[in-house]
Amino acid sequence: IKDQNHRLESQVEKVLQFANIDKKTLNLNIEEIDLHDVILNVSENFNVNIEKKDGKMFFDLQATPGIIRADKFHLTNIIYNLLDNAVKYSPEKPQITIRTLNKGSELLFVIKDNGVGIKKEHFKKVFDKFYRVPTGNIHNVKGFGIGLNYVKSIVDSHKWRIEIDSLPDKGSEFSIYIPVSNNVIK
Repeated sequence: IKDQNHRLESQVEKVLQFANIDKKTLNLNIEEIDLHDVILNVSENFNVNIEKKDGKMFFDLQATPGIIRADKFHLTNIIYNLLDNAVKYSPEKPQITIRTLNKGSELLFVIKDNGVGIKKEHFKKVFDKFYRVPTGNIHNVKGFGIGLNYVKSIVDSHKWRIEIDSLPDKGSEFSIYIPVSNNVIK
């Protein structure tokens, strides 16, 4: 009951956030944040679910500095949504890797899983509101198809970029590119 209550609360919060995004009234509270701290804090919430499935989470946080300018609330939700999908779509023994690194003039933030993967033909649509990758006649994973749309909207609001790389039965990798110019520390 507690898990379902939390899930429902999360979905209601997403719907309310979407209402603001759709109205173009989303106000970001931009501040300097340690991306690595946020990643580690959000990841703690997923350890129980991953361990229940006999899985593991790996960290390779190399970006220096790991300080970015972002809205902490929405950044936390981005990480939460991507990790939630990684766990949900990795039916057996999830192996989730979270990486940060410096790549040219950008800080790269990556979440990779060993889940069911996505066919290339669905890459552009996975960020559409209410879109769910077809899995035949059943959806064995609960959801409304709004998580990745929310992620993309927040990434766009920050003027970042997100890419997906995935192969069916091999897993998915979501990469967020954060321009270094957004990370100027004053």
